[in-house]
Amino acid sequence: MADLTSGDSLAITPNSGTFKILQLTDCHLLERPEDTLMGVNTEKSLLEVLDHIPRSSNWPPDLILLTGDLAQAPSPSVYQRLRQLFLPFSIPCACLPGNHDEPELMQAHLCQEPMTCPRQIRTPHWQILMLNSKKNDSPQGLLSENELAYLQAHLENETLPTSIALHHPPVPVGSAWMDTMQLENGEDFLQLASGFPQVKCILFGHVHQDFTGHYHSVTLMSSPSTCFQFKPHAPDFAIDAKPAGWRWLHLHSDGSFDTQVERLQHLPPGLDFFQAGY
Repeated sequence: MADLTSGDSLAITPNSGTFKILQLTDCHLLERPEDTLMGVNTEKSLLEVLDHIPRSSNWPPDLILLTGDLAQAPSPSVYQRLRQLFLPFSIPCACLPGNHDEPELMQAHLCQEPMTCPRQIRTPHWQILMLNSKKNDSPQGLLSENELAYLQAHLENETLPTSIALHHPPVPVGSAWMDTMQLENGEDFLQLASGFPQVKCILFGHVHQDFTGHYHSVTLMSSPSTCFQFKPHAPDFAIDAKPAGWRWLHLHSDGSFDTQVERLQHLPPGLDFFQAGY
């Protein structure tokens, strides 16, 4: 059950003692439904993901978390199409902007029930803080002073176990070309977050791969994209031969969590391994 009327804060009562989050990221929807990127029809790929996930033993989630680059070509019609894809689930969806997104268009055309763009999500046992890492006119990420101040205030005033979500990775992921586009002030962010013992994990997108790391006691995790994947540890731009995927995050009432990544069984049709970028 979700309360969608509380402005910047979204209150959710999980269906059990575990708060189940489904992370989807980097959908890269294009101007027209038939358009392709890296040879992939990104909208069809997302639709196939959404058709497959309800067969998972983890289904249904209490929250669908979309961590940015929802559109490759942001426009009112693209965000309206995206919203229509999630309406049949009747599950609250919390959305963050990526470097390809336009936050103002998201607010106007995507964030209508059940889609939301909250800054905080509260359950009886956890809080999730949503941070906007988009830096205008740049593929790199940046958390503004206001974002960091918001984070600090909500960590000082709330002792619930906490997960933080943003689009950009705050640490290098080991791919030289991708690591030029990480969060510029990632060290400042991580020092702040890790200074509060209730911060358990940080979720991000952007890297189109399954990544897990640690900063002191905080676990850092990304999810595969719902379309094409980037090859891990590649010095230059390279596409990985792995299918679309998503992450499940289970936040337990005792403050612990577990997580797993799932994928489709096949590569998206038309995937072009030979393009030099996107």
